[in-house]
Amino acid sequence: MRYKGRGGSPSVGAVMAKRIAFEEILNQPLRWPRQGDEPFVSTNEPDDNAHIASDWFARLVYMMEGYKEAADRLVEAAELNPVDRHILVYPIVFNYRQFIELNLKYHIAVYGSSVGVGPIWNTHNLVQLWSHFANILEKYGTSDPDEADPVVMDVIAQFAKIDEQSFAFRYPLDNKGNEIPLTRSDLNLRTLADVMKALDSYFKGCDSYLSSARWKV
Repeated sequence: MRYKGRGGSPSVGAVMAKRIAFEEILNQPLRWPRQGDEPFVSTNEPDDNAHIASDWFARLVYMMEGYKEAADRLVEAAELNPVDRHILVYPIVFNYRQFIELNLKYHIAVYGSSVGVGPIWNTHNLVQLWSHFANILEKYGTSDPDEADPVVMDVIAQFAKIDEQSFAFRYPLDNKGNEIPLTRSDLNLRTLADVMKALDSYFKGCDSYLSSARWKV
């Protein structure tokens, strides 16, 4: 059986040039790879470039913000064009999960040493990371009058269930070629984004509190 690509037509390698075939599918002018293409360049005008921080801590902070911002914007794009929801859901969930993972690792690395908890960089396990983060909160003696801690713990547990090791929304198969099972078939992106907005507020609140309390423990 001849393979059919995303355009639905048979493999065209032996029939016509790939560019011509793709142009016919799109029926519009096409940007095609050309000699001299270099993806990683910078211009002489600084305002035209994205700056990549050289300091690891700055990158960590920017990454926390960047993954969530990217997911938020993808949700907005999916709302404008509902058909896109079915392809954008994967980077959206991955980016929000990465936002959570980096926030947990950030708080553990920055505030854990004051109470005998070392940084953890070698795992994607959200439940494990939350356990260490909660241990830090307990040792700092943080109060929780709004009972937000168990709510956030439950949200993180749900992320861990839907994507245990940060692979389910990046790859359809694992590194052995086995299909990665998914626990859901539908997802409301607006609700997801709203919950992530709450988690963002929570993590920033923890950062502010722990920063002021660090010198008292």
